[in-house]
Amino acid sequence: MKLEDRMRQSIRRRSGTVVLRSDVAALGGRTQVSHALDALLRGGELVRLGAGIYAKAQRESPAGRVRLLGSLEAIIREAAQKWGVILHEEGLPRDAAGLNEPALVVETDTPRISRKLIVDGKRVEFRSRRRKPRSYKATPLAIPTVDVARFVQELARRYKVVYTPNAMDQWAETVTRLAGDDVRADSTEDLLIALKRAGKISTTDVAALTINHLRERKQRVRSL
Repeated sequence: MKLEDRMRQSIRRRSGTVVLRSDVAALGGRTQVSHALDALLRGGELVRLGAGIYAKAQRESPAGRVRLLGSLEAIIREAAQKWGVILHEEGLPRDAAGLNEPALVVETDTPRISRKLIVDGKRVEFRSRRRKPRSYKATPLAIPTVDVARFVQELARRYKVVYTPNAMDQWAETVTRLAGDDVRADSTEDLLIALKRAGKISTTDVAALTINHLRERKQRVRSL
């Protein structure tokens, strides 16, 4: 039996509509498989959707158009399943939606995915879904007016947060020094910055703790 006939039988026995080249690669050598796939494409039994991916089809008449044997949604689902891609259901289009756009973006819950198909002339692009950043909902802190430095240190210890200066911090310190300002942030202010960056306290908490800390530090200097 010719490879083309064996491939035809293998594809017909498979459930679903989508066929990967890897599904039939074991039937023959690389060149032989390519020739057999090309023959099925010419005969209207397959339609190429993209590199190495095909869909079952049928020619309506000897000289007629080739019709896919699966709906757009079914092809998208099968292609995703064969690729191991998890579709984001809310972003999955339905045929009944009357999609007339020439291009379609399908969101997936699989990270770092970028795949493309051409289905009945429509470009279908699979993209990783952009996750919205979580909104910060901090538990209101009981802001102390004394021993602020100790409170901030305990807070940082609880959340295992340490301050590591970044390029922006170094730039700000340089600008301040060049401007002749000798005021420098102490370790408590640095920890407040680190806690805010880590999302452990809100901007309001930072402002209140900083004000109380500076006020307490100023009072301590006066008492000396």
